[in-house]
Amino acid sequence: MPGLRSAPVTTLERTRLIASDIDGTILSYASAQTGVVTERTVAAFRAARAAGVRVVLVTGRPVRWLKPVADALGGIGPVICSNGAVVYDLAEDRLLRQDPIDQDIVFTVQEQIRQIDPEASFAAETLQKVHAEPPFLVDSLFFEEDRRRAAGVTDDMLSLGPLEETLSADRPEAGEGSGVVKLLAKTTVMDADAFLEAVRAKAGALVTVTHSAPGVSLLELSAKGVDKAAALRRFAAAEGITRDQVIAFGDMPNDIEMLQWAGTSWAVGSGHPMARSAAQHLTADCDEDGVAQVLEDLIDGGDGVLCGTS
Repeated sequence: MPGLRSAPVTTLERTRLIASDIDGTILSYASAQTGVVTERTVAAFRAARAAGVRVVLVTGRPVRWLKPVADALGGIGPVICSNGAVVYDLAEDRLLRQDPIDQDIVFTVQEQIRQIDPEASFAAETLQKVHAEPPFLVDSLFFEEDRRRAAGVTDDMLSLGPLEETLSADRPEAGEGSGVVKLLAKTTVMDADAFLEAVRAKAGALVTVTHSAPGVSLLELSAKGVDKAAALRRFAAAEGITRDQVIAFGDMPNDIEMLQWAGTSWAVGSGHPMARSAAQHLTADCDEDGVAQVLEDLIDGGDGVLCGTS
């Protein structure tokens, strides 16, 4: 059938770590706020862990958005979040590592992006707060109070105003968790891929630039060299796991480096073209439990062939 890519499934004996993105990969965007993962996906991940395979979530989400998904999957300890800038142990409620952007670089990059689009709006994530300019909130998760609370963002976690003011005001209280782990930039004058290309050309020497939000031109910027692959590589090495023992799943440009690094990588068929091209294999769409299909075959020891839409 045209448009299908098939691949033999790796064996369970070769697999020691499953690294999976969340939104658009194992959780549909329609369920993003509730964190409701399908029963099929929950069962597949729990069966993988029962078989002795480590599972780590590798996501662009901040820590505060992870509890509903982690609770659904059960048994989740360390997670790699904020696109690799934060490693956090949910089971112990403990920060393991953070790689923030230098605050002076945040402001420099902000000005560089304003040269591309003077009307661009910004937000910045720290472990403690979401700093957001009011225009950034329009049509965003944080625009309505009930949506903020569903995402685990209480009023004391939201600091409104120009980043130059709100981030600078927090400097006297600087400490663990106060650094900017992700800068967000939104435009309405070009699509996300064009915005990504323009900002990488302008600010790529200072920060890592990617995007993961479908239907909106929203970029996610991390410290230079910080991405999902770098964090996953450190995590695996610390556990004595080699890349050929890792299976990774993703769907968006912020997954590309992870998909390229892992020994075996799968993109869901509903993913961004860049992610599908970066992965070795394709499975079914997120809404069809594409990741669960791969895991089920892996756990069953099948040596047949899985096919997914491209």
